[in-house]
Amino acid sequence: MDGPKVVLFTGFLGSGKTSLLLHCAKNLAETKKRSAIIVNEVGEIGIDNLQMKKMGYAVWEIFGGCICCTLAISLEDTLTQLMANYELDYILIEPSGAADPAAIYPALSHSGFSKEQIRNVMILDPTRIEMFEAVLEPYLAASVPLADFAVINKIDVAAADEIKKTEEVIKQYHQDLPTVQINVKHLVNEQIQKIIGG
Repeated sequence: MDGPKVVLFTGFLGSGKTSLLLHCAKNLAETKKRSAIIVNEVGEIGIDNLQMKKMGYAVWEIFGGCICCTLAISLEDTLTQLMANYELDYILIEPSGAADPAAIYPALSHSGFSKEQIRNVMILDPTRIEMFEAVLEPYLAASVPLADFAVINKIDVAAADEIKKTEEVIKQYHQDLPTVQINVKHLVNEQIQKIIGG
């Protein structure tokens, strides 16, 4: 189908997903691209959602659990409303940091999006990569192969060996995954275009 491109911002809690999403949304707005933001919050109050609304973005808050399981139908409803009421170039989706990215794809497929329209951007925090590998290895093994692009964030505070370790972990699960290293606070347009696949 013709329609907007979907960009998923996946990764662990605290990796910088929301900051990266906001930078990308701002860049799209500056280049006259129309985008919608869908965020998933596990808790009852979405602080990130309030921040996004203050910045003028339309945000669909999905509460009560994880996009990937109990709320897949709600995500489909949200996508259906967006497609019916807006002409969009991009839909930016930030699942909860606790969500399994694999379970988001059925909702997107049921909403008519093909794999070619979906770009899964996985954000990794190199300062915590050893902990992730030790405690959350099954998540890495399931998530990294699904990614279309990897972002190694926080290079301003990460040690060189932490960045190298993150690159090795990515290659362990997805040998040819395109990757960029960034400090999300100082993104340049060229990096944003690589990330969203512009």
